[in-house]
Amino acid sequence: MSQHPFLVIVALNPQAVPRAFVTNGAQGINLHRGTWHGVLTPLHAPGLFAVVDRIGGGANLEEHRFTEPWRVSA
Repeated sequence: MSQHPFLVIVALNPQAVPRAFVTNGAQGINLHRGTWHGVLTPLHAPGLFAVVDRIGGGANLEEHRFTEPWRVSA
């Protein structure tokens, strides 16, 4: 919402190697159902996001914590 680039981190599943992408700040992203993703990471303040999520019964969130930290680099 602030039109600053932000970082998107995704993986096919929690066991796959994550991939990171820098947006151009003027685009939205869609994630396929079941795609593991990290939190959207602002690279500039204020880092405002609008999130559209599904409605319905059942679990909507499954958290996974890596045993070792990941470092994102160019």
